[in-house]
Amino acid sequence: MGAVALIRSGFERFFVDGPVATSTGGGEQQVIKVEQVGELSLPTGRLVAADPFVVWPEDAEAFTDAVEPGKYPVSVSLVSYIDGDGVPDERQGYRVAAARVMISDEPAYSWRPAVIPGETVPMLPVMPEFGYDVKSSTGAFFDLATASVLDRLVSDDELGNCHLIDALGEVGGGRGPANVTDARSGLNVVAFSTGWGDGVYPTWVGRNTAGDPVAFVTDFFVIKRG
Repeated sequence: MGAVALIRSGFERFFVDGPVATSTGGGEQQVIKVEQVGELSLPTGRLVAADPFVVWPEDAEAFTDAVEPGKYPVSVSLVSYIDGDGVPDERQGYRVAAARVMISDEPAYSWRPAVIPGETVPMLPVMPEFGYDVKSSTGAFFDLATASVLDRLVSDDELGNCHLIDALGEVGGGRGPANVTDARSGLNVVAFSTGWGDGVYPTWVGRNTAGDPVAFVTDFFVIKRG
């Protein structure tokens, strides 16, 4: 599915419980389960999507689409697999197919690439690669203000514990999702595994008819488009 079709159809189907209509091509059936991950605090209204274990605090950049400061619900689309005989594939477990920050209950009229300052993504029949670089098989949403405290959440403390790794490890064999709050600042990060692991993953912004953001969705290329 190309960029034009994506803009028409959006990502709503990624966040509906039940079987995926499009075949994987390998004789398996994908099944979606949507999991709510709590709220993300956006005190500046400037959302960042990044690999939390890779991005340097001073290098974090928020999307150009700012929203009203507040707290917004985050959900993830978890995909599991059923083989050709109708038996769940326990070896694969689940994969995080997409992650979403809901800004409004309004439906998205259009979907466009979410970009950082200075970044442009041409809308072509064949979509150019865009998104953030993942090198730890982990992605996250957080406010730009949270970048300054990110080190405390992703680094080992004096006891050798890492808050974010520990939180991810408690869910899905380390795949998350996890919602972790910095005790000193009260700022939080929502993190999750990234589909098939390392790579470059795009975030899209859904807009209402007035052009205002209603949702941000990062796609991890687990659900086949088409």
